[in-house]
Amino acid sequence: MKALVCNTVTDDFSGLSVQDVPVPVVGKGEVLVRVKAASVNFPDLLMSQGRYQMKPELPFTQGMECAGIVEAVGEGVSAFSPGDRVVGGNKTGAFAEFALLPASSLSLVPDNMGFAEAAAYPAAYLTAYVALVRRANLQPGETLLVHGASGGVGMAAVDVGKLLGATVIATSAS
Repeated sequence: MKALVCNTVTDDFSGLSVQDVPVPVVGKGEVLVRVKAASVNFPDLLMSQGRYQMKPELPFTQGMECAGIVEAVGEGVSAFSPGDRVVGGNKTGAFAEFALLPASSLSLVPDNMGFAEAAAYPAAYLTAYVALVRRANLQPGETLLVHGASGGVGMAAVDVGKLLGATVIATSAS
């Protein structure tokens, strides 16, 4: 299978390359997912530069989040079956044709949601939700200013703010 592998930690991402690697073998409590979409998050970039708090052993396959179709399930997995549409992730492994993920990290993708939307949801939208609902207690009619609205969490914050009934003002670098 093809995967985006980080062979060397570098500031300019030159340590990344698309390579042929073996398809992972499913183990106890794991699910093998045929990846249909993956999202790029800031920690993905930091990991390839060696600047994230978690520093995977080299070489490693990049990618924290993906959505796809269950290909196989390991021993003890009863919540998912081959053919299920799922979203989830791990710290690495999502930027590949197949990702091996803990069953505990997966959720079913609703029928009305595409794979690209599902892959983008976990980090960006949950971060925005927690920030605006749990921390800021944003209420309908309030005004929300989103700096960096062109990034993943920024775009999610705009969407969540609108859904919560706020007047949203968005800014971006340009």
